[in-house]
Amino acid sequence: MSRILVVDDEKALVKGLIYTLENEGYEVAAAYDGITALKEAKTNRYDLIILDLMLPGLDGLQVCQKIR
Repeated sequence: MSRILVVDDEKALVKGLIYTLENEGYEVAAAYDGITALKEAKTNRYDLIILDLMLPGLDGLQVCQKIR
């Protein structure tokens, strides 16, 4: 099963994405700020990260650079 991390500070958007992706058979986790997203990415293995650019804490570009 593919694992996806959805990162966005808009909780309603994340909720909708989680619902849709889980119905398609994906295992989905969520983070609502850059610092939590970075911790999640370092702690767990994800096949895909859907990452918003404008996040509290660290912005999406900083998170992406640190993950890479």
